[in-house]
Amino acid sequence: MPSKGMPVSNSGGSRIAGAVPVLAMPFDEDGAIDEASLRRELDFCIEAGSQAIAFGMGSESAMLTDAERAQVWSLAGQHLDGQLPLIAATAHASREGTIALTHLARECGVTCAMVNPAPFGSDQLVGLFRDLSDRVDLSLMVQDAGGDAPATVLLQAVDTAARVSCLKLESPGTPQKVGAVVEGLQQRGLLGSSASREITVLGGGNGNLLPEELDRGSVGTMPHPALIDGFRTVCDRYATGDSTGSQEVYQHTVAPVLRAVATSGAGSTMLWLQKTLFCRAGILRTTYCRRPAQALPDWLMEQVLRHLDTTDLVIARLLRANTARRGSN
Repeated sequence: MPSKGMPVSNSGGSRIAGAVPVLAMPFDEDGAIDEASLRRELDFCIEAGSQAIAFGMGSESAMLTDAERAQVWSLAGQHLDGQLPLIAATAHASREGTIALTHLARECGVTCAMVNPAPFGSDQLVGLFRDLSDRVDLSLMVQDAGGDAPATVLLQAVDTAARVSCLKLESPGTPQKVGAVVEGLQQRGLLGSSASREITVLGGGNGNLLPEELDRGSVGTMPHPALIDGFRTVCDRYATGDSTGSQEVYQHTVAPVLRAVATSGAGSTMLWLQKTLFCRAGILRTTYCRRPAQALPDWLMEQVLRHLDTTDLVIARLLRANTARRGSN
């Protein structure tokens, strides 16, 4: 639960757009939450230019107890102290569980609850967000991952639930769906800073289709954190009208790492890679994962490290500094 005596604020619920990292959850050697590593990861994300912070599926949220959720949400809220919006995944297999976790997130200082309604059908999905909007005073993000809800149903949820402020789309064919949802929001007058109620649309899926999502109207992405400054540059350049420069940064900075993970053929490899890079950079103490995570083959890991060494990303600078320190000892 939130720390006693600490003020709880949900005032950071500003516009969610741009580069929003989904944190890699730090554990110690025994599998307990490592608070010191989590603070270092938050500091890394701030330094790298993150525009919000998220606890999501990539944070192994489903593997946490409710007490651990409250622990990390409260820690992050207090550490950020309103600098950035804080997003937390509050989905549960039941409607009642989702409402309870969303209440808990608000108590812990979270500014936006990300809810994946995958177990629910169309009418249930719309009803879930209506109930959340009526019962919890907290901004809501609709996460379309796994359930692959039609764009019309997602727009119904926006129409019905006044607290929905953002959608994260990452089901198959995301760019096409982004375009359909953005068109529907445009027709409703819900796009742009001049709208009385602005809804933003972001992509997910580790940013694998980010250029295409941006072309269809997305305003950001929610990938894993290690390359977040690269993702931010891609989004910033696109937002200023430099789509060519955005594509070049994506292809030269981000894509080589995504290709290495795709080449491995294991969906859990990205989680292992994030924790391994953060360990090598001195941010996390261990690579402990609660869900199965497969290591990159050595030859692919060498490719990733060689590529990062050609960049000026924050993670690359930390890796070089740690390598230099080890070499001098």
